[in-house]
Amino acid sequence: MKAAVLNKGKNLVEIQDVQEAKPSDSEVKVEIAACGVCGSDVHLIAHGTLKCKHYPGVPGHEASGKVVEIGESVSKFKKGDRVVISAGTSCGTCEFCLAGRENLCKSLGVFGFDRNGSFAQFNTVEERYLYHLPDSIPFDQGAILADAVSTPYHAIRFQGKIQESDTVAIIGCGGLGIHGVAIARAFTKSKLIAIDIDENALENASKYGADETISIKKVKNPGKELKEISKGVDLLVDFSGYTSNIEESVRAMNPGGRMVMVGIGRNPLTFKIPFLIIEKMLTVTGSYGSDRRAIPELIQLIESGKLDLSQSITSHHGLDELNECIDHLDRRIGNPIRFIIEPNKNI
Repeated sequence: MKAAVLNKGKNLVEIQDVQEAKPSDSEVKVEIAACGVCGSDVHLIAHGTLKCKHYPGVPGHEASGKVVEIGESVSKFKKGDRVVISAGTSCGTCEFCLAGRENLCKSLGVFGFDRNGSFAQFNTVEERYLYHLPDSIPFDQGAILADAVSTPYHAIRFQGKIQESDTVAIIGCGGLGIHGVAIARAFTKSKLIAIDIDENALENASKYGADETISIKKVKNPGKELKEISKGVDLLVDFSGYTSNIEESVRAMNPGGRMVMVGIGRNPLTFKIPFLIIEKMLTVTGSYGSDRRAIPELIQLIESGKLDLSQSITSHHGLDELNECIDHLDRRIGNPIRFIIEPNKNI
């Protein structure tokens, strides 16, 4: 099969012929219909700040497709089923995995980093990594459920415990944060504020339902501006990973409010605990990836009409255009949200 292969020390993938894997008893072979290009793929391929566990490697962790072959013990899927492949990998046997909380597993990994991913014509994975994708949801939208949508969903729905009366602020409106805006809009009937340094990102946030936007570039004190606009924030979710954004927002929080940290910035977080966190009895928590609750619930949200991902798909490309997509996402050419690679297109 054809696959995009990343070699150690390289900042471009090469399209090569690699051996297809035959499913073991518990595995399913999926013909990849769509695979999203994520910001972490940019860090892996273009920047080299993230690494594959083994080289050469095949990146790609947001995938959907059709089942073409199953192992003898596979019971939940059959040939022809439409599926989403989970972005994360785990041991499958620890207490967290057995409880459906795979993102707490000590062996947590990611397809495309810890094992070969789906920028390839096929991927063979264990049955437990698959979710049924209904005919009503296109493959491209199904693919990005694996990370771009499920990661902010876990942060907002499960860690942030969003309520429809919550005033919500989203900091950082890139690939994850913009879907955080869309998800928050699906749950809250109160005010929703988006904060970013990029005007195009704020324009996207308005399209996804943000009532107000704050440009960090234009405002001297974003925290003060947020307090004035919001009249008090109940749930703040940070996708930026910048300490200053978090510290300045504390003053805008309502008593008993919740802050969820998702973003991983270029510099380590050195979060200081101001007295306001104690006085207001704020809850500060982290959120990493998602667990098996997210994708089925997201599918229900889409089918109910409460969540629309159609405008998240920037454009579709063949496997041979992956390097160009990485470059355009890195340089934000055309204000992209998600480029979609179709590995079996034009092969």
